[in-house]
Amino acid sequence: MLKILYSAANNENAKIQLARFMQVMEGRPFVIKVAAYKKSSPKGMNINWTLDALLDIMRPETISTESDVFNIYYEQIKYYDPDLVISDLEYFTSHIANLLNITLWQCSSSLLNWGIEEKYNVGLFTKYSYLMNKNNALRTQRQVNILDNSNYNFVYSHFGDTASPPSLKNNYDWIRPYHTVGKESVPCRHNVMAASPGNNRKILALLKKYGDSVVFTEHPYEQQSGLWLKDIKNQEEYFCNLKNCNLFVCEGQTSFLADAFYNGKYSLTFTNFQDLECVMNSIFSEHIKLSSMLYQTEDTVESFLGRTVAGSYNEKVKYLHEWIEEI
Repeated sequence: MLKILYSAANNENAKIQLARFMQVMEGRPFVIKVAAYKKSSPKGMNINWTLDALLDIMRPETISTESDVFNIYYEQIKYYDPDLVISDLEYFTSHIANLLNITLWQCSSSLLNWGIEEKYNVGLFTKYSYLMNKNNALRTQRQVNILDNSNYNFVYSHFGDTASPPSLKNNYDWIRPYHTVGKESVPCRHNVMAASPGNNRKILALLKKYGDSVVFTEHPYEQQSGLWLKDIKNQEEYFCNLKNCNLFVCEGQTSFLADAFYNGKYSLTFTNFQDLECVMNSIFSEHIKLSSMLYQTEDTVESFLGRTVAGSYNEKVKYLHEWIEEI
């Protein structure tokens, strides 16, 4: 039986990606262990290794493999002896996979930064160099080494399913994000819908201005006057409401923008500018006319209500589990 180690990056996007992957893999004939950070650990999921201990408490942005904790993690992976390591561009686990000569796949939305040839046309490096690690040569070189030594580099994004997908460099492939297409339903019809796990204040303030608005969140019991707050774990209701809403709003998370795309909905993003993936997703999505970026709660959205996009499927793009099943 194939043994897999899945390692999630230290961000909220990675948490959604991990949760959906594990849901799809449930009941399939594979042994899967998970390494994740607290930030990327879905509630209620068994995490075999919590990676926060590998970070320097005083300087968490610093990457170092010169610690007893890293050596312990190395020995435990060596003992588990996985056949495949799937990494969401997570450095520590990727480095160990290389040291142990284990087959290594990268599967991450962050690979938009590395894989797309057209990124310079949208101003990522000129406007957001502080997020792109442009001045951290050591960190960038480590990531380049990991990518160069990975067997596959999968860009986890719905952009691969658009009518004219952005061009990828050699050794990069698109992976279709996990999602569900909702059903047409009168009870699920609402005006504006948002996905905001942490109850983003700008998103809440925006939706309060429009009647019959719904927010899917991890904190549905924090009541907000003038809004419906629903539990984001209720995926059936989430996708039903998404399919039948007039407009979708989020912070630029890959999975949420993909959900909207496959359900034919135009998106607005109150972009989380502290998160590189949200910034890249928002900029590229606006560039290919799947969404628009908002900056102020005073912005009006009437002109976007009811706007749709042509969600589609590229026969050359696969889901992650389809690649695994071909091993």
